[in-house]
Amino acid sequence: MTDVLNEFPELIDPNTGKSLMERTVLIANTSDMPVAAREASVYTGITIAEYYRDMGYSVALMADSTSRWAEALREMSGRLEEMPGDEGYPAYLGSRLAQFYERAGRVISTGTEGREGALSVIGAVSPPGGDISEPVSQATLRIVKVFWGLDANLAYQRHFPAINWLTSYSLYADSLAGWYDNNVSADWMKNRARFMEILNEEAELKEIVKLIGMDALSAKDRLLMETARSIREDFLHQLAFHEVDTYTSLKKQFYMMQLILNFNDEAAEAIVKGADIEELSTLPVREKIGRFKYIEENRTDEEFAKLSTEISAAIAELLRKEQD
Repeated sequence: MTDVLNEFPELIDPNTGKSLMERTVLIANTSDMPVAAREASVYTGITIAEYYRDMGYSVALMADSTSRWAEALREMSGRLEEMPGDEGYPAYLGSRLAQFYERAGRVISTGTEGREGALSVIGAVSPPGGDISEPVSQATLRIVKVFWGLDANLAYQRHFPAINWLTSYSLYADSLAGWYDNNVSADWMKNRARFMEILNEEAELKEIVKLIGMDALSAKDRLLMETARSIREDFLHQLAFHEVDTYTSLKKQFYMMQLILNFNDEAAEAIVKGADIEELSTLPVREKIGRFKYIEENRTDEEFAKLSTEISAAIAELLRKEQD
C-alpha cells in the first residue's frame, strides 16, 4: 500500500494527462486491523465503485485479495459459533462470493437519458502454497468466467505480464467472436486458436527436449519451437514502461499475430522444399518481426505491408541460395 501511495501520484494517465491518483480510490484494511473491518472492506469498495458506475463511468475494481477476505469471514463465523464448512470456512462462502462478483456488469442508469456505466471486478486469489484446489479458489472459479494464472517462474524470468498461457482461460471467447470479426478481423479467432495450439504443442515438445535435446527434433518441430518462442517473447511479453509498448491496439495485435504466423507458414513450405531450419531461424527479418511491437500506431499499416513483403523475399532468397 505504501508503494501504491508513493508511485501512483507520479504515474500519468494517458487519457487525461493528469496524475493517475486523481482517478483512484483506495480502501486499505491491513491484517492487523479488526476482523470486522477486513470483512467490510470488499463491500465498501464495490459500493463506491457502483456509485461511480451509476454516474456513467467505467470502473475497474481490484480486490486484493478475496482469500484474505474469506479468512476474515471464517474468523467471524468461528466467533459466532456457526457450523464450519470445508477447511473451516463458513457454509455460505460460495454464496457470499457470488453476491460480490454478480454486482459487476454494464448498466443503463435511470435519470439522465443515455447514461451508461460499467463495473469490472478483478479479484485476486492467493491460496496458501499456490494450491487452487482449496475452497476459496474453487468457489471463485465456479462463479467467474475468466482466470488469469500468475506464474512466479515467469516473473523470475522477467516475463511480464507473468500470466501463464496454459493455465489461464476465458469462457467469453466464443461470445466475443462476432465482435472481433466485425471490429478487428475475420481471422482473429482463427489466429488465436492457432497460437494456443502452438503453445500447447511447445509444452509437450519441451518434455522431449529435456530428455534428448533440441537436435533430436525434426525440422518441423524445431520450427514450431521457434514460432512458440516468437509468440512468447514478441507477442505475449509486454514492456509496460515503454512509451509505445505500454498500450497496443487490437489492430496492431492482429498484425503481430499475422506476421508471426506468416513467417511460420512460409518457413514450413520452405523446409519442405529443402531449406535449412538453422538458416531460417537466424534470418534478420525475424528480429524485425520482434521489433514490430515498438512501432507507433500510426505506422502499423505501412510497416505490416513492408514486413509481409520482406518475409516472403527473405525466405525466397534463402531457398534460391540453397538450390544454388
